[in-house]
Amino acid sequence: ATATAGKFNSQSAGMVLWALVVMGALHEEGVADLIESFSSRVLELRGQLGQKEKSQLQQLFLSYELDLVSGMPLPTGVARVKQELGAECWQAFSGQETHESEFQLEVAAVLRRVVGSELEIEEEYRDARS
Repeated sequence: ATATAGKFNSQSAGMVLWALVVMGALHEEGVADLIESFSSRVLELRGQLGQKEKSQLQQLFLSYELDLVSGMPLPTGVARVKQELGAECWQAFSGQETHESEFQLEVAAVLRRVVGSELEIEEEYRDARS
């Protein structure tokens, strides 16, 4: 994937970085070159990043910051992306209309069926004031 990072579009390159965060793989052995390649690709395509891609990058930054287990600094490439695009990404993310995702609603519905009336299940989503 490192050799082909230059072929990825802006959304795909951002998705790879996000997936690495979600999987907790940012500090795994052998991943540093992959992160650097995709971080560089995101910056190379910065002019093509739309609101959706910037919002997705902000979610990457938030996911990492909220992962209390890691306690480690962002990898250099991702830190560079955050430094150069962080304000734009936050603006794109915080400017979106808030609503529950379809997946989130499906999970809540399944939980309601499983627990019945024993527990109250509520959907959560980002408050526009945050």
